[in-house]
Amino acid sequence: MAKSLRASSKLAARNRKRYTGTSDYAVVAAARLNQVSSRLAERKNMPKQSELESSHSDALPDVAMQDEQAPRAKISTSGPRNARNERWRKTRGATGSKNGGRTKRRR
Repeated sequence: MAKSLRASSKLAARNRKRYTGTSDYAVVAAARLNQVSSRLAERKNMPKQSELESSHSDALPDVAMQDEQAPRAKISTSGPRNARNERWRKTRGATGSKNGGRTKRRR
């Protein structure tokens, strides 16, 4: 039988390939690690979101007040969906199945 990709022997073999310095896998893993670390270093130097919001809210206080006063209308999640097949069945006078979509009971 074939081994799963999660098998411990498969994982160990891939890790060996990944961390052996001469393999292609090690080169790719190191490049990926460098990319991730450079992205994190850039994010660390960027201003925080809370600082941006506080400076932005000082500049436009009227817009923030309007957003808070206008509550969003609730979207109903119950009731008829008016899907196309439902409209088709309604125009034809079709009714639902007697078992509500369940199959015939087996004894």
